[in-house]
Amino acid sequence: MWFRNLRIYTLADDFVLPESLDTALEAEQFQPCGRQELASFGWSSPFGASSEQLVLRIGDHSLFCARKEERVLPAAVINGELEQQLQIIEAEQARKVGAKEKQTMKEDIIHRLMPQAFTKFSSTWGMINMQHRVVIVDASTAAKAENFLALLRGSLGSLPVKPWLSSDAAELFFTQWLRDSHIPGDFEFGDELELRDTIDEGGVVRARQIDLTSTEIKNHLEHGKQVTKLGLIWADRLSFVMEADCSIKRLKPTDRLTDEQEKISNISSAEKIDSDFALLSGELHELFPALVSLFQSQEGLE
Repeated sequence: MWFRNLRIYTLADDFVLPESLDTALEAEQFQPCGRQELASFGWSSPFGASSEQLVLRIGDHSLFCARKEERVLPAAVINGELEQQLQIIEAEQARKVGAKEKQTMKEDIIHRLMPQAFTKFSSTWGMINMQHRVVIVDASTAAKAENFLALLRGSLGSLPVKPWLSSDAAELFFTQWLRDSHIPGDFEFGDELELRDTIDEGGVVRARQIDLTSTEIKNHLEHGKQVTKLGLIWADRLSFVMEADCSIKRLKPTDRLTDEQEKISNISSAEKIDSDFALLSGELHELFPALVSLFQSQEGLE
């Protein structure tokens, strides 16, 4: 278990977690789709289907897993069935089908095919760090993170959160760091970035496995491009790509960190989840204040 994406939200100062988190989550526990349900979304145990424990707590850190089941009804199948029925009506009754009747027919087709549809499953992981008062969701899109937060809010009764850095200045920081060939704090450049022209519909340059302080990149900056995604390495422990909205993608432990984790052996799957979360929560606990300091630093925009 490892988060690949980070969307970070700060909690209001007066927010308090319930004493019994498992009990709070039980009402929204995952249930498989009913025969006529398009989707089902609820809490699942971090330890898998064989466990009834809905949250893993280590100190001030709590780990949650939201599970989703979706029925897959391809539009092509629905539209194909609908077209056949329309052709039959037009041929036998010599009339065109109106929009309202067509919609009713489509709904009937969906209702009939629903029990036969394939289903797919996905999970969204998230955690709360009460010491830093942040919620971190492993989600590649804001919409997916919001679905997780909504489920958590429904279970806890309240979840006053906001994005940890609601500012549009991130691109300015990224660009200035590259101009200076320097990043404040315990960070260094990775080998990936995206640059965009500041004008509407301007050019986009994406680069991987390249020296980000090279003359080639500096030339793009001198011609007015801004950095909208930037690869970073923190403390020789974590590598990731930070985007303009300060979300993090492709979070990976460095070899130094994985070498430490690989020393742990001969443990059960439950102990492995516990160990992985201890490692992840510990690293993110240190990373978050480093990120805050990084963007608060005045060096970045000088």
